[in-house]
Amino acid sequence: MNTKDKQGNIHQTARVFSNDPKNSELTIGMKGNVWTPIHLRPKHAHLAGTLGEKIETVVHMMGEKKDPLIVKLAWVSIPDKVEVELTEIEKGRIWEVTVENKAKEQTTYKGQIKLTTNYPEKPEMVIRITGHVRPPVEVRPKTLNFGRLAEERLQQLKKKGRFMSRPLMLILNRGNDLKVNKVELEKSLFQVVIREMKPGRMFQLQVQAVFEKLKKGVNTDRLKIYTNQKDSEVLEVPIRFEIL
Repeated sequence: MNTKDKQGNIHQTARVFSNDPKNSELTIGMKGNVWTPIHLRPKHAHLAGTLGEKIETVVHMMGEKKDPLIVKLAWVSIPDKVEVELTEIEKGRIWEVTVENKAKEQTTYKGQIKLTTNYPEKPEMVIRITGHVRPPVEVRPKTLNFGRLAEERLQQLKKKGRFMSRPLMLILNRGNDLKVNKVELEKSLFQVVIREMKPGRMFQLQVQAVFEKLKKGVNTDRLKIYTNQKDSEVLEVPIRFEIL
C-alpha cells in the first residue's frame, strides 16, 4: 500500500483473477491506520459561496508528537484570491489555518498554501485550495448551442409539426424572491416558455427554435432575461444554431 499523502484510517482492495474454475475472482482487502506527525482536518481548503457573503473555511493542524509543534506561514500562491491567517489554538499542539475568499467577481480558482514546521519528518506542509464563487443570480448554461442540422432535416421537422428546444436554468443562489419580469430576443429566431421550478429560487426557460425564421448558415441570437434582482436586472445568453 502506498501511504504517501495518506493519514488516519484507510482501506484499499485489490481484485485478483485466476483460472480457478470455482473461484476465478478474489478480492483482497487491506486496512490500516497511517500515523503522521501532523494531522490535517480537512486535508484541503475548499471555498464555495455567493458573491456578497463571507466565504471562508478552516483547516486544523494537529501535532501527533510529544515535541511542541511550531508552524509558520511561508507563502500563498494566489494572494489576490484568498487571505490566509494562521492561529495557534492549543499551545504546541493545534494550529488553525483560516482561508477567506477575496475575489469580488464570479470565478473559480485553485492554489496552494505552504507552511513550514519544526518537525524534521514534515519540514513543509502544503494545503491545496479550491474556490468557487457564484453570482447572486446565474444562468446555466451561459451559452446555448443547438448544434448543426441539415436543411433537409429542418424541412422534414417543419412538415411533421415538430420542434427543437433547449433548456436554460435561472437560479437565485441567495434568497427566495426571484422573479422573471420579461424576456427579449434580439432577432426573434427563437421563442421562450418560462416555468417556475422552485418558487422564488429557480426557473426553467425552454428555448425553442422558430424554424420558419432560420436560414442556411450560422444563425445567432441573444436572449435577454430581465429579473427583479439588484445588480442582476438583465442577464444575456448567446444562442447559436447552424443549418447545413
